[in-house]
Amino acid sequence: MGTMIDQEGFDSQYGALFADLAALARALGAGADAEDVAQEALLQARGHLHQLRDPDKLWAWVRRMAIRGACRARRRRVADLDVEHIERLPAADVPDVDVAAAIAGLPERERVAVTLVFGLGYRQDEAAELMGVAAGTVYSSVWRARRKLARLLAADEPISKPTGRNVR
Repeated sequence: MGTMIDQEGFDSQYGALFADLAALARALGAGADAEDVAQEALLQARGHLHQLRDPDKLWAWVRRMAIRGACRARRRRVADLDVEHIERLPAADVPDVDVAAAIAGLPERERVAVTLVFGLGYRQDEAAELMGVAAGTVYSSVWRARRKLARLLAADEPISKPTGRNVR
């Protein structure tokens, strides 16, 4: 384990961390609050740097704070949410609004797991670390989410018959 990270070392990474956390918060549904979520996570982290035992884990540690903040922000604004306002996941193949709406309707843990793994490209073990849960929790959350999404999306396209196996 290296030495503790000091506030100067933290501040030198502020810009990069802020951009990363704001994008993460936006992807998780924080909407217009994404930059506030990023700012809060950075202030919280800066005030608690002494609690970070491994400086190599700084980014994961601050991302966990931002994930919690984004989930709180999304819960605050979910009542105002309608399909037009659901931001698309920053994925290479941008899903259509139906997929985005279906993802937005998932329970929080499943939505966060799917967004981290499929939207942002984290491995499932990395997503588990960021969410502060066991890897098995992410695997089962993703599995349940994929089943729900498959059912929802199949209902939109009655042409495709369910084959019992993943098409993609």
